[in-house]
Formats: sequence, structure tokens, C-alpha cells
Amino acid sequence: MRNSVFAGVCVAGLLAVVASGQTAASQPLPGLDVTVTKVERAATASLRDCPPGANTVNAVTRPGEQFALVTVAFKVASSFQPAAMKRPSITDASDKKYNTAATFVDVGKVAEFSCTFPFRVPEGTKLKSLHIENAAYDLAALDAK
Repeated sequence: MRNSVFAGVCVAGLLAVVASGQTAASQPLPGLDVTVTKVERAATASLRDCPPGANTVNAVTRPGEQFALVTVAFKVASSFQPAAMKRPSITDASDKKYNTAATFVDVGKVAEFSCTFPFRVPEGTKLKSLHIENAAYDLAALDAK
């Protein structure tokens, strides 16, 4: 009986660790809820900071390129502890990584905000995922629309 109780506790503990790992993977930082809302393609893009601020630089693609514009909604919980955040990146279907020029500035200053991150990619690139800190978000379904 003792062994089966011990095994049950171990399995429950393991499931809790796996479940907490899944929850943590959906948040780049504790208290910051992230939802990818859309993916668009364009020949020009704004390089605004996130959350949007005074930086209003625009960029234009070169022949054979386009911008993959990934819009992300953020909700900041009261438990969020502001910290420096790396620039987001995306990967394509072959796991090639693309970076953005947009940066995170003063995350946590407002409770909710939305940002559009521009990524310069070759025309027709199939997107796989968005990466913010240690969290990854599937882009394939949104990119197909």
C-alpha cells in the first residue's frame, strides 16, 4: 500500500511539474500574458518600440523581400516584475531565425497594450513560431490565413 501511495504522489508531482512547465512556456515572464492576434505581409513597416512610443521610424523592403508583421497583445498582471527583455524573433518552416528591429521599452508601464513586430523575410516565407524570451508561439495557423 505504501509503495502505491508513494507512486501516486510521484506521478502527481511529475504531472504538476509538467503542467507548470506548460504554463510557464506560454508566458515570457511571470505576470505577462501574451497572445498573438494576427500575421500580415507588407512592403513597408513601422519600427515602433513596444509598447508603442515616440520611435516612429519606417522601413521599406528590398526586391524579393517582404515584412512579416506579427501583432501581439500583452496583458500585464499586478504580479509582473519589470525586467529587460530581448527583442522577439521568428523562425520559418525550416527553423531559420529572423530578428526584428523593434525593441521592448518600459514593459509594465501600462496594463494592456498591443505591438506589431516587423520581420524582414524573403517573399513567400512560411512562418513557424514567434519567440519572446523563453516562450514560443505557433504562427503557422495565423500565417496561413
